[in-house]
Amino acid sequence: MTGLFSNEPIPTDQLPRLADDAFVPVDPRYLRVSLVGLALTAAVITTGTVALATQSDWSLLALLIGSTALVVLLLIAVLRVFEIRRLAYQLREHDLSLRSGVISHRVESLPFSRVQHVNIHRGPIERSLGLATLQVSTAGPNISIPGLSRADAERIKLLVTERADAVVDNDPSLSMQQGPPTG
Repeated sequence: MTGLFSNEPIPTDQLPRLADDAFVPVDPRYLRVSLVGLALTAAVITTGTVALATQSDWSLLALLIGSTALVVLLLIAVLRVFEIRRLAYQLREHDLSLRSGVISHRVESLPFSRVQHVNIHRGPIERSLGLATLQVSTAGPNISIPGLSRADAERIKLLVTERADAVVDNDPSLSMQQGPPTG
């Protein structure tokens, strides 16, 4: 080896920053998608509570348990509202970042060089509202961005795929060597 090894410190004020104002919030319709499941759960709990309260000798206990479960669901719904208001993503030249979390704030960044697969998922409620979830897979942690409009999900998927391919094309050590099949 002819060169000398160097590992100089980098001052933290010179590191690139994720600009808070550059994060793009998810589509507000995603809140409806998220709350539909909670509403269905609340309907099942209410129906079960009423049925047990009217058909059982333990009606007071059934009402207490059902009411407690509904209060817990209400608290979950309130947290979900705050969570979705914080949920946002940011695309930069070399990576994709996701901001999330209400109590514990998280920012996950995924370099395009690590991307292995990009998928768009659309469940029935998402489809009915024109929304989609972008799923970006790597060898390590994955990122899922729910609450995107279908058009945004497709545009971001195309951009991430192009950037990931460009990284592989520019760095031959990242591309897979394929030879002729052996018998």
